[in-house]
Amino acid sequence: MMHSKANQVLHRIQGVFFQYAMWFEVIIALIIFFGIVIHLYRLPELTFGNEALSFNAFLQYLLEALIGLEVVMMLCRHDLDSIMEAMIFAVAKNLLVIHESTLGVLIGVLALAVLFAIRKFLFISGTELLERRKHSDYIQRDK
Repeated sequence: MMHSKANQVLHRIQGVFFQYAMWFEVIIALIIFFGIVIHLYRLPELTFGNEALSFNAFLQYLLEALIGLEVVMMLCRHDLDSIMEAMIFAVAKNLLVIHESTLGVLIGVLALAVLFAIRKFLFISGTELLERRKHSDYIQRDK
């Protein structure tokens, strides 16, 4: 009996910590989101102002904002789809903006190929998983 009560208390404490962690994660996502909004607010000035960015810097600026948004979505959705998207955007940004040696570009292209292969052959997206479950439910009902 005592062991069961201790487990209940421990379970409640874990639940409280989980809720605080979730709220903290939402707060971090909001901070990142507002940072991106502030970051994009300066975009017209940097594009058309006296100190206009080069196209490479402009592209880097936008891709950093896009990766930031992907991180916010990743923190909010908690699914593998958003993690894969964030990783693909990060590697693609690295390939497009940072001019590396031929070996660096080759490694980046291979990393993208591996990510896309994982996404295509090893990864089941959330929507596909739901479709599979619906289909298996229909099959089981027919039996």
